[in-house]
Amino acid sequence: MELVCNELSLFPLVSSNQEAEELFKNTLKTFEVFKEKFGFNHIRFPIDFQNQQITSSHTYVEWIETISSKILRDTIIKLFRSPFTDDLNPDELDVFFKSEYKIAHKDVPAKSNPIGLPVAHILNTPTISFNTHPFWQKRKINISKVNTSESENLVFVTYNLCLDSDHESQEFSEWTNLSMVESINSIEILKKYLNFKKYTVHFTEDFIRQLFEWKKENPKTYKSILILMKDVQLHPFTGGMGQTENLKNRGKEASKRITNSYSKGDRLSYFLENNRITFVACKGHYQFHNT
Repeated sequence: MELVCNELSLFPLVSSNQEAEELFKNTLKTFEVFKEKFGFNHIRFPIDFQNQQITSSHTYVEWIETISSKILRDTIIKLFRSPFTDDLNPDELDVFFKSEYKIAHKDVPAKSNPIGLPVAHILNTPTISFNTHPFWQKRKINISKVNTSESENLVFVTYNLCLDSDHESQEFSEWTNLSMVESINSIEILKKYLNFKKYTVHFTEDFIRQLFEWKKENPKTYKSILILMKDVQLHPFTGGMGQTENLKNRGKEASKRITNSYSKGDRLSYFLENNRITFVACKGHYQFHNT
């Protein structure tokens, strides 16, 4: 998964090379947190970022040579690799060039039209911003879309990350529930999506097979199952979503209702043992689950 650089967040420009170093260090720290916790492995920067003004007196190319720490300099240089913000497929390019975009806030500290913010919206991923101004700490940035072929102006939201603590925000949780579910294609990414803190998590082979069958056959039910799985951490045995039921004579196994498509309905089955949640099944009723 990728993040997109909000290039406008470099404004207002910092006045010294040292301030710029701290700026990049903090952004790297934020990226590393989201890389570790959620699997983001790349930041899309503008392809011409080398000409970007970093301080009031230095472009990126000029500034990077002033960094005394070779480790920091090499780390920053490695960030700028393909794909870039500008690397869109033909359909994505068509969507981008059909409209003009402006940040729909009065207190925005940059006057230029955004590129990274609308591209992130098209790619269905968050932006990452430099912390040069309190405005860029907004976790949702409204973008006005002026369609060149229509008179109607539309406003959409781009989710934005700026601080390393943003992973705990309600807004980022909202983004994961809306968008990250489409990117889940492995156990590792599924664990990052669930982001369990109280328990460790495990899945049986049957459960993984059934979950990805739902993703292919019925995306709506698949998304509902993921939401139920998140609720397990909060309400493993009682309350919460899906009419939680602690199964009698089954040790620490419990279930949540998914659908009523079968005579007895599909259930999300799991058990809790030694602070580990094991998801057993998500198709069929109790007779489909391990005993």
